Amino acid sequence: MGRYDDLVPARLILSALGVGAIGVAVWHASTVPTIDALLVVALAPLFVAGGLLVSLGARVRTIPTGSARVAAWSLAAAVAVGGVADLVLAREYGVTLPGSAVVVATVAAVGAGAGAVGGFLTARQETAAVEARRRAARTDRFIAKADGFILARLDPEGYIDTWSDGAARVTGYGADEVRGSRVTGLYTGEDADEEVKTHLQRALRTDAVDLDRTFERRDGERFHGSGILSAIQHDDQLDGYLLLLADRTDEQAHREQLERRNSQLEAFASVVSHDLRNPLNVAIGSIGMAKKKEEDNRSQLEAAEAALERMEQLIEDVLTLARQGKDVDEFERVDLEETVQLAWGTIDQRQARLEYDDLPAITADGERLRRLFENLFRNAIEHGGDDVDITVGMLDGEGFYVADDGPGIPEHKREEIFGAGYTTGDEGTGLGLAIVRSIVEAHGWDISAAKSAGGGAKFEMRGVQTLADVEP
Repeated sequence: MGRYDDLVPARLILSALGVGAIGVAVWHASTVPTIDALLVVALAPLFVAGGLLVSLGARVRTIPTGSARVAAWSLAAAVAVGGVADLVLAREYGVTLPGSAVVVATVAAVGAGAGAVGGFLTARQETAAVEARRRAARTDRFIAKADGFILARLDPEGYIDTWSDGAARVTGYGADEVRGSRVTGLYTGEDADEEVKTHLQRALRTDAVDLDRTFERRDGERFHGSGILSAIQHDDQLDGYLLLLADRTDEQAHREQLERRNSQLEAFASVVSHDLRNPLNVAIGSIGMAKKKEEDNRSQLEAAEAALERMEQLIEDVLTLARQGKDVDEFERVDLEETVQLAWGTIDQRQARLEYDDLPAITADGERLRRLFENLFRNAIEHGGDDVDITVGMLDGEGFYVADDGPGIPEHKREEIFGAGYTTGDEGTGLGLAIVRSIVEAHGWDISAAKSAGGGAKFEMRGVQTLADVEP
């Protein structure tokens, strides 16, 4: 019959009928001089029927299917019960009636009441079934439209019921091939069956299981999938499972490439550290001894020593660049103010001055963060002069900055300065700011150069998490 309550106000009609039945009973009770047992027996069904109708009126609106049937049966029950009451009262006041009239009316009243209750229960069951079919239809439509990843609905036993077009494109298995089977074919390894069962059991216990493993396509090619297997439950009843997997093969390959690159950088750093630094140390030591003996060649030896020392600094910066660029795996609580003080104490300050605001604690790699400040302080002194003023402050909760009152950076050079090898001085290696950027990117932050309030250079680090961001 459709949504009866969408056409007429079923709640109001049933409630009005219930109130009317109770009103009739009250009216009968008020018209007799005395209330005896027979009158109570006659009027009780009217009160019961009225209460039933009022109760149904309060609940029938929640039943989208079968409301008309419930209303019809309830109305029949009210009429029948009211008829029984009137027949009993008529006999009480001397009206002659057939002997079977009361019996027939009573049976009709009881039957109509049972029909109303049965119709109510049936309507609720039909509603639940219709709603379940609607949910299943919505899920099927969503799955059918899903593209670019695997989306499947499994029945309560774990067998594939719906298979998206995207799943067919990713795996090579068509919907007709996999429907009615388990997803075991996607899993790799001899224990695939047991692993699938384990995942289904865990999803039922915990509602969802994270999947991040290697799967297999129809042609035998393997791919890295990441997603979830979740249990679908309604009123504590298992309706099935939903499998959602994204093909992360390219991302996994990129991560492996980064790991290989980091490994190569580490190997390169090791070669630079041992195979180049050791001969340099020998050369520097030998020049030092020669300077004591060869007074005539002191200027040439000093020039050679300075060149070797520059090579030593270059090696140190290359090693730092290779090692500091790796992604930060573990963040820790770092007191920003304390780190600034430590970095300032490790450099040649000359006549430079440092000022800083109240600096909070942040999450970072403490050692790399100290190196970042050291390089920025050295850069400010190198380009701003021995007496440069340096300021460290916060960027409205978005990060922090290091600024100076030196000559500043031309706007068209503000991206170029972070490239390896860029320098404007005779003593710099050109790697200082490249190291700073590698440390920033390893933390997942962003860095940019700007003009400071004093007209000098300002380096802004954004995306930094303070402790206030991560603590409840």
